[in-house]
Amino acid sequence: MPISEAGSSAASGVLKPASRLQRQAWEPSSRGFTLLEMLVALIIVGMVTALAAFALPPSQNAQMQREAQRLSALFDAARQHAAETGVPLAWASGPKGYAFVQIGPQGWEPVDSDLLRPRLWPWLDGDRDIPPQDWRSVLGGQPREASYSAGTVTVDLREGGVRSLGTPPSWLLFGSEPVGGPIEIVLSDGAERDRIQSDGFAPFVVSRSRS
Repeated sequence: MPISEAGSSAASGVLKPASRLQRQAWEPSSRGFTLLEMLVALIIVGMVTALAAFALPPSQNAQMQREAQRLSALFDAARQHAAETGVPLAWASGPKGYAFVQIGPQGWEPVDSDLLRPRLWPWLDGDRDIPPQDWRSVLGGQPREASYSAGTVTVDLREGGVRSLGTPPSWLLFGSEPVGGPIEIVLSDGAERDRIQSDGFAPFVVSRSRS
């Protein structure tokens, strides 16, 4: 019986060369990135950029804004502390930082509260813990005016509520009564202003505006 040509080729183990279309199907694609690959690459780039942003130290402007928010909460806590203890409490501030102090046997002494501990202005020397007994050195001197410079940031006590007990103009006094006069403190770096305000009764709020 005669053997067909196809049969004889298969039998002899010789394969015909693949056609051009078949070779293209087998060869790796050289068309570039697919849409999915591009999306994955963009996600990775975004994650790396976000991590790099978190690794950078905060700018002075951001530190000033965060400090205004913290002062707002601390002032609320100080007003409540003075009302609960029945002893006037002062926010003593200066070019280097601030401390919350109360009148004691030896005069003005730091408040016995970890929350109201002495602090440096964060844009100057970082947010470091300060021993309570060093609170006067934290201030860096007592300004003679209600407005003074803490580095490149201006601290301006525009309305100080209760004014008595011989406190310096840069000090904010919280009386033993839960209600006092209006209070307004402004932090400004020349470009932005953060206002910390209260009408003497409502909680403190922070508002931001351009200088």
